[in-house]
Amino acid sequence: MRTQYSQLVKAPRERVFEALTDYEAIPTWDRVVFKRITVTERGPNTATLDADVRFMGMKMRRTERHVLTPPEKIEVDGSVRDAINTTVWTLSTTPEGTILAAQLEVEFKGLLKLLQPLAERRMRNLLPEWMRELASYVEAKQPS
Repeated sequence: MRTQYSQLVKAPRERVFEALTDYEAIPTWDRVVFKRITVTERGPNTATLDADVRFMGMKMRRTERHVLTPPEKIEVDGSVRDAINTTVWTLSTTPEGTILAAQLEVEFKGLLKLLQPLAERRMRNLLPEWMRELASYVEAKQPS
């Protein structure tokens, strides 16, 4: 499954990039996916994460490896039980703030492969929902 989505965030892209890479803070504002995130390794332009996520009513352990190109791109390889994915996040400056775009590719296996039509629909709804949550969080942190 492949999908893409973009979201306007009314904030400078450096601030959006910072929010996307402040991994430990994500569970504090994200009501959609992440319940816990631990950074297990951090390099100058990489991060490896161990997380607990919710998907289709199931709690799952997730691992992610991020390659960072500040402040314009983050490449993510992730996996949960029965699915692997790649996501490329790009951040473009506009007069209104930042266009955050995600290109997501997911391969379902096992139980999720059996439920693929439902899993795909949920994933296609989950991505924009998560991006709206991020935009609200970043915009609320704007200086007055």
